[in-house]
Amino acid sequence: MLHLSNTKYNAVGLLPEHSMALPEREARPDELPIIKALYEIWTAEPNDTTWSVFAEDVTYIRPDGSVAAGISGVQKLIADFELRNPSKQLQQRILTTPEMLSSSTLVLDHAMPAMPDQSTSDAVTALQSLVVVRRRASDGLVTSVSEEEGHKKAIAPLAARAAAAQNFNSPTDKMVSPCTSKLNLVKKKHFSKAKPTALFAAQTGARPHSTLSSEVRPSS
Repeated sequence: MLHLSNTKYNAVGLLPEHSMALPEREARPDELPIIKALYEIWTAEPNDTTWSVFAEDVTYIRPDGSVAAGISGVQKLIADFELRNPSKQLQQRILTTPEMLSSSTLVLDHAMPAMPDQSTSDAVTALQSLVVVRRRASDGLVTSVSEEEGHKKAIAPLAARAAAAQNFNSPTDKMVSPCTSKLNLVKKKHFSKAKPTALFAAQTGARPHSTLSSEVRPSS
């Protein structure tokens, strides 16, 4: 059975090579305003009508795994989109929604011209991203948008969370159970108690006090 938490699978539950190969489809009339709004955001040219398709509590999951919450949170990222896509060129492909997802989920492939530092060879001319849009059933407003560069799930945040978990200090870290506390007290009393040296004479070479006294007593 497919486990969507597996880091190999992306937001649509597929391997990158499989989601890239999803067949294209025509947009439905109710999807056209959303597709237009996404185009305006990704080309950093939003207007007043751009945000009308989003719910107030919309979330945008960035390619690095960080989350922008609310319309205002997404609006603050326009400068980031402008840096990522200075040419303001975007090719959108509407992909067939996999059967495991709701039919109202919108799946797109966004291709932007690759920045010089993002292109590893002359053959790489575009940066592809998997964009998954989920909508509210009652009014069709967009409740979440996720973007995964190269159709690959971001795993850096998982490593960051693991590191944070290792550095987490709980208030109970230094607490000990009553049994452990009592055992430590008994050990402390035992090791602080004076030990008779005569018991260890054979091991240390020490001789009992009475023997030493008889050897140094002057003869009468």
